[in-house]
Amino acid sequence: MATTSRDRIMTEALRLFGEQGFAKTSVAQIEQAAGLSGGSGALYRHFKSKDELLVQAVAARLEDRGDWEQFLAPGFSIVDMLATLSPTGSTVDKLLTLGRIGLARLDHDRDVTRILLRDNSIPAPMLEVFRQREYAVVISTVTRGLVELAGDRARDEDWDATAAVLVGALAHFWMMRDIFDGAHPADTDTDRYLRATAELVAARLDRASTEPSPRPTAGAVSAEVSP
Repeated sequence: MATTSRDRIMTEALRLFGEQGFAKTSVAQIEQAAGLSGGSGALYRHFKSKDELLVQAVAARLEDRGDWEQFLAPGFSIVDMLATLSPTGSTVDKLLTLGRIGLARLDHDRDVTRILLRDNSIPAPMLEVFRQREYAVVISTVTRGLVELAGDRARDEDWDATAAVLVGALAHFWMMRDIFDGAHPADTDTDRYLRATAELVAARLDRASTEPSPRPTAGAVSAEVSP
């Protein structure tokens, strides 16, 4: 399928930003990579600036959710999906599956993930796009999944914070592995890392069922969590 010059510019810009950083990538390099004449200013026919290009390219990439779109559907049940994928699995097994899905999402958006996690030169508007269109959506989805897994134990527990810890753990593992050319510096492979993370979250779920519920906090959620 033929792509437009605008599409090629966005694709190549994200690749270059991810590989060498936003500040170190020139407009001429982007134009040349997109099959245009480098230094011709052709990029400015589609974008006012390199900053605008980054923001719009990231927004477009995040809108391409692919298989992850199902998680946002009204009435979608993460527990039902995990039960289908791991029908006889324990809570740890189900959390392992959730962790693998999370890493796959980071891989799917590899260029954007690299820009966000490894580049401190990106403009603030891009961070806001990511916060609203990806991070907030992911945290809400993971929180909803934890609430479902917790069942009757969910009320008055701070699953928002647990979701942030889980997402942060996956992002950190992905980043370290990417920095060190695919191998985590602690020599911990993906299965071991995900299992350790899953066991910690499972322990959190178990604690919620055995200890008295804490007083509600600002971050506490009820059993009803909006997608």
